[in-house]
Amino acid sequence: MPRFELVERASQMNSYLLFISLLSLTFIAYARMSTPDALSLSWKRFWKLSRVESFGFDDEKIRPETQSLLLGNFIISFTLSAYLILNSYFDRSEALLLALVFVFGFLLFQLLNFRLALLLTDNWKLVSGIAEINKQVWSFIGLVYLGLSFLYLIYGQAQVALQYSFVILFFVAYAWRLLKAGRACLQANLEWYYLILYLCTLEILPILFVWRWFSGEYN
Repeated sequence: MPRFELVERASQMNSYLLFISLLSLTFIAYARMSTPDALSLSWKRFWKLSRVESFGFDDEKIRPETQSLLLGNFIISFTLSAYLILNSYFDRSEALLLALVFVFGFLLFQLLNFRLALLLTDNWKLVSGIAEINKQVWSFIGLVYLGLSFLYLIYGQAQVALQYSFVILFFVAYAWRLLKAGRACLQANLEWYYLILYLCTLEILPILFVWRWFSGEYN
């Protein structure tokens, strides 16, 4: 008689997710091969508060391919973290779809909103500086998200605490990005009322809208 082997779907899914985490780890390994001190530079660049004109000094130490690998790790680990949170509230396929929509929608919005604001205020010269701030924040935060994802998949007893860690990290990184970008704009003599208008219309308001929709729709 043919023999059937029962395999727990949760364990099988965790194996797939661990494989995705290992893919991100491979990106980091290649980044270190390209730039041996890539991780330490990511740490320093994340905390750096300097004038827009000085961004190019440190950026020359990280090769473009290294930066691309770190950003690739961020996209994968950020999506995985979003999926791990949403999987507690939705079935797997719906959680995956929502995670992809959230991550790529959020990143697209973050890439376009400041460009639109600087174009309208005739301060297009700041675009490269703000874009570099995005790279600085995302490259380092991707490393933290990858570590949290590993802990979530391996150490199941602390999943609730790790879910809160995912959310807290998101808002801390978001606030730090705004602080770095705002400081850079003020150092470049951008009028303060432009910053207030930008924060209210293109940063805070959309986040509040998504939060109200999500909490009202699913709570």
